[in-house]
Amino acid sequence: MHLTHHGGDPQMDTLRKSKAQEFGDLMQALLERKGKFQIILIILLSLNSMLIGINHTITTFHAYVPKFYCRDHINYTCGYFVNGTECPSGYHFDENDDTTLAVEYSTVCRRAMLAPLINSLYFVGVTLGSIVCSSMSDVYGRRKLVIASLYGQAIMALAQYVSTHLMLFIVFRLMQGFFIQGLQTVSYALIMEYSPSRFRTVAATYWESNWAIGLGILGAVAYFVRDWRMLTLVLTLPVFLTLSYVWYIPESIVWLSTKGRCTEATRIIHKIAKFNRNDEVVQQCNSLILTEKDQPTDTASGGNDSNVPQQKITIGTLMKNKILRKHLLSMICVWFSVTLSYYGILYFLPNLAGSRHLNWEYGALIELLSYIMSYFIFAGFGRRLPMAFLQYCNGGLILFMAILSALPTGSYSQWWIVATALTAKGLAVSSFCGMFIFGSELLPTACRGLGLGLCGCSARTGSLLAPQLMALIGILPTFVPLSIMSGLLVLAATITLFLPETLSTILPNTIEEANQTWGSPEI
Repeated sequence: MHLTHHGGDPQMDTLRKSKAQEFGDLMQALLERKGKFQIILIILLSLNSMLIGINHTITTFHAYVPKFYCRDHINYTCGYFVNGTECPSGYHFDENDDTTLAVEYSTVCRRAMLAPLINSLYFVGVTLGSIVCSSMSDVYGRRKLVIASLYGQAIMALAQYVSTHLMLFIVFRLMQGFFIQGLQTVSYALIMEYSPSRFRTVAATYWESNWAIGLGILGAVAYFVRDWRMLTLVLTLPVFLTLSYVWYIPESIVWLSTKGRCTEATRIIHKIAKFNRNDEVVQQCNSLILTEKDQPTDTASGGNDSNVPQQKITIGTLMKNKILRKHLLSMICVWFSVTLSYYGILYFLPNLAGSRHLNWEYGALIELLSYIMSYFIFAGFGRRLPMAFLQYCNGGLILFMAILSALPTGSYSQWWIVATALTAKGLAVSSFCGMFIFGSELLPTACRGLGLGLCGCSARTGSLLAPQLMALIGILPTFVPLSIMSGLLVLAATITLFLPETLSTILPNTIEEANQTWGSPEI
């Protein structure tokens, strides 16, 4: 089905425009009506969010350090030297505690810097994946990248399980981060592109809630499985259960339409409409397919327009467009600030007394409740104002913590800091949910993967800088890093106010549609 202009016969051009309009109406008739197929698809794709949450945070349990002492001197943990060598006989770890990377590879004392290095290099892989995989999804499609990323990260996890050297583990972990971020960005884009405009908030909140559920599963499994290799294996093997359904996940029909592959998209719409028992759309599909068969021979390209030259969208393309440049740079700032504050609070929060597994479950519960609260906020009040409000509030709370930290010790209860930090974390989690929804809606389908990838890269940069910023607490007054986080949140909130509202709007597919929706594209 050729819907693009080749020049020549005006009558043929009119016919093509008519078919383009007919296909556009057909696509919206399916996408704007919630059906059981879309619900099942969102549920299945959201399972990927559990995997992402687990793998982003599993290092907490991998790198946990049990109680230990130097075998050469029971009264020493670190700092005992024999002929210039620290603890030459190695370390003895509590045999009743977990078997972790610290136990197997002695990542303690002088080698303690290897533990944060593992996490940092993992997020380097995540940063690379956010750019490469998302860009590839705009070129090769969402479905292929979801499948490749899903099984790519699982293979890397199994490679970690059988690795015999710490450096091999670090390399496999970095590569897993690459695939994990591809899975996150592309799965989310596919969910948004199949969700009716009035259902997108529900879909996005459900996706984020699965992240919190994944954290809860991780904490529960880690409580019973205390060996890091077995923990990795137990959490990875269920991925291969997806072989029973992953092949039935369709390509994004809106992505296909931006590539001119409208006949292929029509066939997918027909299958989905039959599954949903949407007879009206089925009849429209049949009519369009029958009309397609009567087209002149210039459309005999196998029902595909993939041979028609397509505009290659790059970062330069986005930067040259006034509207998309504004949207992209604004969201990059928001994603960076929100992620920096989330991880900054995480590193700043004092260690609470009690079981570390139980405390982990408390944290997962707070995140889940925050995501549920996010639905009512973003569904009832839109995107722009709630996002700005959440960031202003979070900035204010962090500034309050900064002021408390500047007061003399003993003039306030430590629980004020804990309560404020937990509240700020909850607001940051709600902002996470909002920034994913808002970011996907502000970018057209043709460059959504690339745009979200750049935003994800910005977010990962924030997560990498957060521990470095918090490390300044030992050098500078606590007030300084907390004030920096607060100031960045206030700046991002102010920038958010200049963005358009996107609640219940139909997602634009092309840059031209984005220009029509939001105004003039001039530089």
